[in-house]
Amino acid sequence: MKSSFLISAALAALVTGATASAHLGFTGSRNFDTLVPGVPETSSDRTVGGGYGWADGTDANFGDSHRETFFRFVLSETTDVTVAVARRDGTQTGATGVFLPGFSLYRIGTGTMPGSTHDGATASIAYLTTTFGTAGVAEAFTDSNTDTYWTPGESFTDTNGNGVWDSAGLGNSGKEGAFNALGDWQIFNDAGELGDFRYIGHAADGDAGNYGLASGINGDGLADGFVAGSFTGLLAGEYFIAVGGADYANQANFKNSGQFGTAGVTFPTYGITVSVTAIPEPSSAVVIAGLGAVGFAALRRRRSV
Repeated sequence: MKSSFLISAALAALVTGATASAHLGFTGSRNFDTLVPGVPETSSDRTVGGGYGWADGTDANFGDSHRETFFRFVLSETTDVTVAVARRDGTQTGATGVFLPGFSLYRIGTGTMPGSTHDGATASIAYLTTTFGTAGVAEAFTDSNTDTYWTPGESFTDTNGNGVWDSAGLGNSGKEGAFNALGDWQIFNDAGELGDFRYIGHAADGDAGNYGLASGINGDGLADGFVAGSFTGLLAGEYFIAVGGADYANQANFKNSGQFGTAGVTFPTYGITVSVTAIPEPSSAVVIAGLGAVGFAALRRRRSV
């Protein structure tokens, strides 16, 4: 049986799907709004574009936020929360039985979360270049088809040893995008409004064999298309879940030297089911496990049929 991860949310840490053209949003089934303790909220009509997005956000050059699907919930009091993500075959354009999910949980930082933020916004690029400089260097590649882009199969110099071709990044920042799966990050919309994500924790399907060698990743050890995590002592407020693929090597099939690391690429989509349950404080690990079993039993039954 797979275990979920118990991650303590310290106050100090809390204070301080999509297509390539889409902007980050939380509408429709992506918005769980205020959770009712003990009542699971489930979204089962969303997809993720590409199989590597979450894992790509674990490395030093971050990842493209377009490769994740985001979900929102609100807590009205201090609460423990369980999150589960399951592969949902049947509606995707990618192959069945291959998607491995990973997710990160964040609390809102400064201000309120604006709509339509994206990596390519002028303010997003300015943030990346101001924070990380403009010394990004693209890895050299052999342009055998003379299209000016790196394409799968063309040789390249793997300077950082991560197994995939890397560009100079947005604004020559060395960052592929704004998304950080293992820490705080910021992103803006075209109006310059800030989306401020404060990292709480994460969970990933499988192990280093699929999500890579970045330090600090909690893997569940069984790459079967399902992952769950438990988070304790979350304060009242607004929270966000970023769900993406946990297959780091999969990006080698799609990345090239265009904007956001892609150009003219159609990504396969993968269906996901996301379930979130709030448990009021105080609670015990036994209570969490019991409610988790109830909340996710339907997912497991469906996957076993």
